[in-house]
Amino acid sequence: MAYTLGGITLPNPKEFKRVQIETASMFTTLNGTLKKDITNRKERFILTFRNLSQTNVTIIVNLWNDQTTKTFQVNESNLTISATTVHIEIENRTYTKGPDYREDLDLILTEVS
Repeated sequence: MAYTLGGITLPNPKEFKRVQIETASMFTTLNGTLKKDITNRKERFILTFRNLSQTNVTIIVNLWNDQTTKTFQVNESNLTISATTVHIEIENRTYTKGPDYREDLDLILTEVS
């Protein structure tokens, strides 16, 4: 059971969201009917991590630093997402000081169309 990105097992996220992205244009025909022309549909996966060790942060940042697409998949007991090629973004990096620094971040994976 794991979240895998580029063959690397990620720590379990605190929160996981799926967002559907649609590229479309809407227009009104001469008779007044509203039409929608869909040109593309893809998905965005948002993984929110809390209190990551610097080791885990380094693993995630190294995947991002490669500046290439990666394969993302999820195999959990009640959730399966087949291998999907994605672009990687990192947002909202926040540090918490304690005996060692911990970090919160959002990993945003957008499906390549």
